[in-house]
Amino acid sequence: MTLLSGLICCQLFSFSCASSGFGTQGLLYEDQRISMMETGLSASKEGIACAKSYLGLLALGDSSVEISQKNGNIKEITSIELETYNFFGIYAKLCTVTKGN
Repeated sequence: MTLLSGLICCQLFSFSCASSGFGTQGLLYEDQRISMMETGLSASKEGIACAKSYLGLLALGDSSVEISQKNGNIKEITSIELETYNFFGIYAKLCTVTKGN
């Protein structure tokens, strides 16, 4: 079995491939931003925290709001968004973007 046919089988017949797990799921490609919370207040700082998955076999990282807030040195949160990315089930990334002051 070639690498390409193996990847196609993984994507079409298995649920263990890499996926962000949020929003709409693209079979070949996914790149989204999903708003989770918005206060309407302006923000001067932004923090990002990401987790990544490889073939659905290995998942690493911390995409929590707490880490995102810490990375942006944010004391008061004004919005939280999720960014998702998936390429053919080989690589997936989920990032939490926190904005505030």
